Amino acid sequence: MRWRQLTAFRETMVTGTASGAADIMGISQPAVSRLIDALEDSLGMTLFDRRTGRMVPTVEAKMFYAELQVAFASYDRLASAAEEIRLGHRGSLHITSMPAVGLNFLPDAITTFKAMQPDLKIKYDLQLSMRVEELVSSQRVDLGIAEFPFERPGIERENFCEVPYVMALPASHPLAARRVITPQDLHGERMVSLSTETVARRLMDAILAKHDVTPQILCETTYAAGVCALVLRGQGIGLIDLFTANDFAGSGVVFRRFEPELMFHIGILYPKHQSRSRAAGEFLTVLRAKRKKLLAGTEALLSI
Repeated sequence: MRWRQLTAFRETMVTGTASGAADIMGISQPAVSRLIDALEDSLGMTLFDRRTGRMVPTVEAKMFYAELQVAFASYDRLASAAEEIRLGHRGSLHITSMPAVGLNFLPDAITTFKAMQPDLKIKYDLQLSMRVEELVSSQRVDLGIAEFPFERPGIERENFCEVPYVMALPASHPLAARRVITPQDLHGERMVSLSTETVARRLMDAILAKHDVTPQILCETTYAAGVCALVLRGQGIGLIDLFTANDFAGSGVVFRRFEPELMFHIGILYPKHQSRSRAAGEFLTVLRAKRKKLLAGTEALLSI
């Protein structure tokens, strides 16, 4: 099993064809096929079903690909580290975050931090909380921002923020005249909802069931920013977090308290068996300062 063979396999999985892999690797399609044949021989298993004339990944190929991604991620980090050492850069920071925090709050924090550390290379990506937890647990990032609860081993966690979810409404909506919205206000109401895999949706479903309330859920989306975008376009009202509410302040969407309170609880995650870098510690100082400023503006955001 050679690295070149593994590369040919990965690129074929990504592109779906041997010719696509050949284009990426800069070799011929037959050469890619030979590399994959050799890999199959060394592994003793079939990775692609070729009976239809196309390369269809087998179940074993998909399982092997999932493990291979971990190896390539580690290799990429080594290559990146070597490049930084060669160029004399001061280091790097890899962050992964849930979208609610990562769409605007995190880029603002990164911009502030980069003014302090201009030579530091920063990589950040957006993932659902479950994926953030997985990446931190496997030590593929320096830190992650995700919503509780956390269940994977190999993680150290720090409470970052625990604040109530709020209701987003078009400014012209009748319920916008209320200071507080309750479950009873939502009976028969048109709503834009977060998807069932989110914590907020599960909390909301539980409270609605408890009060025997049935709204009209006309749209569902994975991200709170999507909820706000649809609310802005008159598709209903929806429960969102304060970070997203802050992003949409002044857009024509207004925000009201929801009672009983449903809490948005997020944490900072670190790999348990990986020493925290100085850059990560300094970045956390910036994050905390940004959090304090955002929470200080909550009253103004929810005022009528």
